[in-house]
Amino acid sequence: MKPRNSTTINQTNRFHSKRAIINAVIQLEKRVWKAAQDRDADTFKELVPSDAIMIFQSGLTPQPQYLASMSERTISGYEIRHIRGFMPNSTTVILYYEALRLGKEAGRTFPAGAVIESTTWIKRGRRWVAILNQETPIAVARG
Repeated sequence: MKPRNSTTINQTNRFHSKRAIINAVIQLEKRVWKAAQDRDADTFKELVPSDAIMIFQSGLTPQPQYLASMSERTISGYEIRHIRGFMPNSTTVILYYEALRLGKEAGRTFPAGAVIESTTWIKRGRRWVAILNQETPIAVARG
């Protein structure tokens, strides 16, 4: 016979477990940003597999193309704000947050202003990897 509040206890445990996974994936997301800034291709490849896609304001960028152009990209600074996430299932974490990034790519300054970032992480074997990242500019009110 189950104790009367065992369902509540199980739901609480699942919530804390999901929260721990999301928090761990948030740390991985921050490592991706650091690897990109440091042009650390090995760490980037560990976290972002070869079948990953990034959707930037400049267009669609598969991971191999991103790595090939890494030396042309300088991230002089970035700020991650209001990062949140959820788990639609046990092997997927979707993060979304505001980012402000400064730098240049191929001699051109990154577009001004903050963006909303969304990254989908999946669990492959025992590791979490980022398979899809998209940035969307935040519209600035004009007065």
